[in-house]
Amino acid sequence: MAAVIQLIGQPIIHRDDGRDVRLRGKKTWGLLAFMSLTDRPVARQQLVRMLFPEADDPLGALRWALSELRRGVGDGASVGGDPVTLRLAVGTVVDARQVLSGTDRTAVSDVESGELLDGLYLADCPEFELWLTGQRALIAAAIQGELRAEIAARLGERNTAEALQLARRLVRLAPLDEDNQALLVRSLASTGDQAGAQAAAGACARLFLRELGVRPSPKVALAALAPISSVTLLPDGRRLQARLEIEAGKAGLAAGAVGDGLNRLRRAVAIAADLGDHGIRAEACTALGTAIVHTVALTDAGALSFLREATDLAHIAGDRATAATAFRELSFVAVGARRPSGGLIRQARELAASDNDKMAAILGIEAVGLTDSGRYREAIDTFGRSIALAQEAGSPRQAAWSLALLARARLQLGDYEAGRADIDQARALVSAERWTAFLPLVLALSGELDLHEGRLGKAGEQLTCAWAMAAELGDHCWLSVSGRALGLLAECRGRLDEAFRWLDAARPEPSDNPDVCRWIEVNALDSICELSVKHQLPQAAATIAQLAEISAAAGMPDYVARARGYAARA
Repeated sequence: MAAVIQLIGQPIIHRDDGRDVRLRGKKTWGLLAFMSLTDRPVARQQLVRMLFPEADDPLGALRWALSELRRGVGDGASVGGDPVTLRLAVGTVVDARQVLSGTDRTAVSDVESGELLDGLYLADCPEFELWLTGQRALIAAAIQGELRAEIAARLGERNTAEALQLARRLVRLAPLDEDNQALLVRSLASTGDQAGAQAAAGACARLFLRELGVRPSPKVALAALAPISSVTLLPDGRRLQARLEIEAGKAGLAAGAVGDGLNRLRRAVAIAADLGDHGIRAEACTALGTAIVHTVALTDAGALSFLREATDLAHIAGDRATAATAFRELSFVAVGARRPSGGLIRQARELAASDNDKMAAILGIEAVGLTDSGRYREAIDTFGRSIALAQEAGSPRQAAWSLALLARARLQLGDYEAGRADIDQARALVSAERWTAFLPLVLALSGELDLHEGRLGKAGEQLTCAWAMAAELGDHCWLSVSGRALGLLAECRGRLDEAFRWLDAARPEPSDNPDVCRWIEVNALDSICELSVKHQLPQAAATIAQLAEISAAAGMPDYVARARGYAARA
């Protein structure tokens, strides 16, 4: 018996026999959402840990929830086993799954308003709440990205009435998103309602002052001045569509919707190429190259090609800002792969000039390079300048990025108290921004600090969540970072075999080396050496030799010294 399972907004199951079913118990809805969106069998112990950590009889509570779930999904579906498997009847539709897949463009217009499991909060289930927060962000990004693309299409068709209707919905979903507000103002101006556009820009300014204490950037007010002709400078509004695809792609990537984000950026590159517009193509190539570097592979040949093309196109178009961003990302690749980066950073700095936002990002990358070179004090000072500029520029994500990598430098120095202050600030910013894609690193570093400070239980909670989210995102870097820390945790608990399983999984295979930053690979190998020497394992000599060779070739003297220390102890 097929059904429509509505998880966005107030959850309900619409059965094809005409009956509407509401499951009993908030945790039963949580179980259905998790099983529907995880799309793989899940061990009963994991479900107990996520949803029934404080129950008197956790397995009994899970059995009751599974029984209630069977009642709700009806005939033709099955739920059970260990690991637990959910098989829905043929033809059953899950609204959240449709939105996240991006395969059905009508799914966004069909979903109810609200977020995933609207209003549901499980205070006693922190691991589930972290998963739910991430999924809510993914769904919100997917919906908003699709709405932006639909608005662009309607404006291109000069169907301004529908564009305005969609823009109003977009702003209702995320009223504090400046790009959404600018799109609403532009849509009003496109209908010829200049007074309405200016009123919307004024309302946006008042909202931002009341809620954020700052004014929106001038682009919101400027959108009110744009006549409809500006939308259709080229046939079917493709110029606007390319820009909106870039914005939607970036939003999806920030929320962890990697596939959708990359597809939108590739679409933007194709549209810009068709237009023959060097400026827009430079923006699109920069965004796509950056996305691939940060989500697919650090030294991906295609990504580097897009970034190099962007520098050339931006130079032709006279777009210093885009050129600065492209050079910044090329320098990030060089720093991460431990290749010469000084020339690229200098070019990025010269192009960024007095742009505090861009300079903050460049300084952050420079500080990472200093950390990997063992120049910790210089790195800490440079991170501090990056954070200050990011805060001055109103760029909380850049501030969070630099704070998290500063915490990593403090960890390596053994300055756990200062590292805790940095990572707590980073976590507050990431949570406020709903930056799902970056959250696993923050959780992993926070968990590792807990580990060093003796809070093993709390460390386990955070590291498990970091690993689960990294797995959902498919992010090799964050999987390696969190897996290494989980290995150290297992060793602290006396489970040496488990520790090495985590550490071996955390260390990339040689063929995967381009996929992650060099510091992540060396850090994992360093931990293998540390435990091998501590427990006098026969593999110690071989792993120490590897650490010495790789860190010397990468110009990481701190790890060369550590390898010598391990050799002396062994």
